[in-house]
Amino acid sequence: MYRINKTGKGLRQDETADMDELKDIYGSKIMNRVKKVHESKDIPGFIDIHCHVLPMVDDGAQSTEMALDMLRIAADEGIWKMILTPHQKADRRCVTPEGIVKRIEILQKKADELKIPVKLFPGNEIFYRHGLAELLEQGKIRTLANSHYVLIEFLPGEDYAYIRDAIGRVASFGYWPVVAHVERYVNVIKDMEKAERLKEDAGCYFQVNASSVVGEQGFAAKNVVKKLLKAGLVDFVGTDAHSDGSRAPRLRKCAGYLEKKYGETMAGKLMRENAEAILEDRVL
Repeated sequence: MYRINKTGKGLRQDETADMDELKDIYGSKIMNRVKKVHESKDIPGFIDIHCHVLPMVDDGAQSTEMALDMLRIAADEGIWKMILTPHQKADRRCVTPEGIVKRIEILQKKADELKIPVKLFPGNEIFYRHGLAELLEQGKIRTLANSHYVLIEFLPGEDYAYIRDAIGRVASFGYWPVVAHVERYVNVIKDMEKAERLKEDAGCYFQVNASSVVGEQGFAAKNVVKKLLKAGLVDFVGTDAHSDGSRAPRLRKCAGYLEKKYGETMAGKLMRENAEAILEDRVL
């Protein structure tokens, strides 16, 4: 029987769940895909473009052991590729682009030794500040998986015009901005027409957190994401995982919800296919 940890704490030999029970919770198609991902390297799993798994570099994983436990959970959830995106902020001493690659190589080697089937890629979650585009040009900050995609965050209450102009400037340098957890920016999402206009005017993409999709961040966040999904404005779903506990890298429940509410095609695009465009460095 397929082994899975219902608490999200990684694979444990004494925690073998009943597949029928899990199918009732997450949907049979999602559970069958998760099972096939574990059984075959040829079946594509989910791709997480936003997580804080890299250990001891920000407020994410606080040890190598925690990072490995997060990878076990990710594998449990059917995730087979992850872009590790440690915070990059001007007012903090952050890990260098070279340091990210070196640490990923070490973590990947340990994961491979433990037979955790998750492939890792470098990235950053960048808090926007003036001169960001120039720093990207100089190679001082990482794009997502060495592509033209850039994951950018702002203060939740940031002015709409500031966000629009900031994204537009980064895009003018030839990068493809991805707005991290867009559901948090009240001046963007309070009007779906403004959210749509931001994508059109600034040429950006929207990422939402899986926990917001399924309501774990409260009704307001879920309602906003529902409106964004209904309007066809969401491009990527990420875990924004920070730990092996309440903020672990979980996507299976979200995938089941999306498939049930919006169909298998849309779920596939948001959970895997669009993220593949980042790894292949091509425009959606």
